Amino acid sequence: MTVTGSSSVVHLLQEHELIDEYRLLTFPSIVGAGERLFGPTSPPVHLACVSSEQVGAPVLTQYRRA
Repeated sequence: MTVTGSSSVVHLLQEHELIDEYRLLTFPSIVGAGERLFGPTSPPVHLACVSSEQVGAPVLTQYRRA
């Protein structure tokens, strides 16, 4: 399943420990605000970086459960 742009769905899946892999596309910009993927009340998630590659300006990083 791929979830794009819906933090409420991602947070619900995180609560039930149903996410095995994260693929994050990070853009080089500074916003300073917004909802966090891993908030201060989220349970700890232990991830290992599997790959990281630059795709134009953004960076695509893949993480799996450690």
